[in-house]
Amino acid sequence: MKATALPPLGTLFQGEEAVRAYERIIPLENENPVLIRILGWMLIHAPNEDGRAYVARSINRCLNDLEIIEAGRYHFQYFVKYCKFSFDFQTVANKPTLATSDHPSQPSIDTLRDTILNSVDQAPTNHSQAKSRALVRDNYRCQLTGRFDCAAYLKSPVLRAQVDAIPGASASVTECHHILPEYIGQYIADNEPKCMNTATVCSVVNAYGGIPPQEVNGAGIHNLGNIMTLRVDILASFDSLHMWLEPLEGPGNTYSVGRTVPRLNTEVPPIITLATDTGLPLPDHRYLALHAACAKVIHMSGAAELIDSILRDTEDAQVLAQDGSSAGLFDSLLYGHTAA
Repeated sequence: MKATALPPLGTLFQGEEAVRAYERIIPLENENPVLIRILGWMLIHAPNEDGRAYVARSINRCLNDLEIIEAGRYHFQYFVKYCKFSFDFQTVANKPTLATSDHPSQPSIDTLRDTILNSVDQAPTNHSQAKSRALVRDNYRCQLTGRFDCAAYLKSPVLRAQVDAIPGASASVTECHHILPEYIGQYIADNEPKCMNTATVCSVVNAYGGIPPQEVNGAGIHNLGNIMTLRVDILASFDSLHMWLEPLEGPGNTYSVGRTVPRLNTEVPPIITLATDTGLPLPDHRYLALHAACAKVIHMSGAAELIDSILRDTEDAQVLAQDGSSAGLFDSLLYGHTAA
């Protein structure tokens, strides 16, 4: 999926406000393709009608063409760029590990499963808890391929016996995937100047995606509605926004699988239904819809190529880590570059 010119208006929108907004941006596309396409594709691929109305209002309240371009720059800065950097950094931070040894004080996997199933209303408060609870919810499987988690397979005799009894079953390394990246809610509660920037990002996430800031504030980012269990190569495709799940109308938790290129992870079927028999919350369709919209807007606007060039120009980008050592670099990349 490459940068794509905005299509003719035709019958794209039913609402008058969206039609008027689109008519205003189309003549400006050649003047600033990336910023105008961000606005256009945000209108077209809005995750819900309220999100589309938000973008339309952002355009229609502009007094002139320069203000429309500034609206595109605003959404590049506080939606597109933030999400792209956050997803990229999440991929680096969540390097998979195959931990097979148990500390004597740690409960067995089977004991932990029983504990989790007896507390399904308890929300996880950190990455580790989210991972453990999602594995139980997903029966220790990648939600898109059905591959069993390798570490759980090696640690649990009960699970191993179940897997061994299934013809053709196999195990792979899986990881905990945050649909909206952990960085989204990292600074909301911080008493620092960057809190204002993050609050602006969250206001866009709320207005466009329908996700209130309190849902992703602090430990809220680890709620199971924001968590998937994915095989590590598929997780990397999701974090790089080359794969996504798009909610379908009809029965709940059914999604079409989107890809930027057709041969990517072809073992994942085109339609996926997420399910669990545990009572633990499944991934929230709002989070997946926003992730899908973000992926399509970023690639179809050409913003992905622009942001990748920023990363290539930053010599230290490869040292990003989750331990806090990369915080300054993350802020520099996020707040130090703007689209022309």
